Amino acid sequence: MRHLLFMVLLGISCFAETKNITVQTLFSESQLYNDGVTFNIVAFDYASDTAPMDLPLGDFNATPPSVKIGIATTQNALVNVIWEYQSVSMQDASNFIQSIEVVDLNKDLLPDIIINYNDIDGDFPDQIISSFLINKNPAFEEISETFIKNRYQLTEEFHIKNESPLSMFGRPYIEEDTQKEVVYWVDYYEFQGQKLVNINQKHRTFFETYRQESKAKLGQLLDQIKTFKMTDEITINQLQLEEYFNQITELKTIIHRSDKILY
Repeated sequence: MRHLLFMVLLGISCFAETKNITVQTLFSESQLYNDGVTFNIVAFDYASDTAPMDLPLGDFNATPPSVKIGIATTQNALVNVIWEYQSVSMQDASNFIQSIEVVDLNKDLLPDIIINYNDIDGDFPDQIISSFLINKNPAFEEISETFIKNRYQLTEEFHIKNESPLSMFGRPYIEEDTQKEVVYWVDYYEFQGQKLVNINQKHRTFFETYRQESKAKLGQLLDQIKTFKMTDEITINQLQLEEYFNQITELKTIIHRSDKILY
């Protein structure tokens, strides 16, 4: 009887101060701890929070809006706050989370969480950023690395293949109707426990092929430069030669980095 009373009091203490929440969005219903219990992953506010739209204009002491992600019971009693985004601006951040994925990233049989959101305070607010939270049962630990969602993919082995543009240039200066191909460097990562580790060495076949393709493109580019004819427009000539130089630099960067992995 005393044991039962203790369990009841424990349950009350866990949920009493967090029961008054307002669920804004239900993202997922998942069994997060392999105990057969289903939990909700939600965006929420505490019932007493002031909505961003109610903040007085010109009030410099007002708290900027924030987004809270938590784990709740199926009755929407808050169990744990796992992630919070505090905007440094006064923009409404209520709709900036695009999606939440539940996947076992580090293959420890516990589901982890990926939060995909728009970094409204960053340099590129239209880009969707992925943040990774590792399940430590019952807590979730966010790793420091984030990636732009449309530049990485999860492989079948749950490795991250991430593409980083080597430069950000526009269109070629002669063939104006053709969009310049963006050249990427590729890195592979693996979740090991609560860490993200570079594993390029495990993908040597990819980098051998990448190196050979880049050397072939470099040879074709050098042949193209040999046949390049100057025009009467000095500015156009200069810009096109700069574009050739940029392409050579990008391809040589890929070859050099691949050599460091392979040899």
